[in-house]
Amino acid sequence: MNRDSNRLLMELDKYRRVINGEKINPTLSTVDLDTLSPVVKLCAKARADYLESFMEIANNNDGESCTTDQIEQLRLCRIAYEELVSAANALETVISRGYVDVKQS
Repeated sequence: MNRDSNRLLMELDKYRRVINGEKINPTLSTVDLDTLSPVVKLCAKARADYLESFMEIANNNDGESCTTDQIEQLRLCRIAYEELVSAANALETVISRGYVDVKQS
């Protein structure tokens, strides 16, 4: 990659950081462990629900078979869990990139 390309990419990264900060920071309050605690709890609850649903299917059917309704319920639990984890990861990214303010402790 040539010097001009590198310079453009560096400027693009800087520009992206500024724009993301301008758009994201006003939508989120300043974060700290207390404000992030509900996020962690929500993800943990969704994971527990997903696994509980799976174990319930296995235990109610002696591990032999399951119904399409049971699979659908399991799928919905998985989708909820994955969506919440994805959102939590996005939040972690904006914190690590400095797009949102972090409360001083």
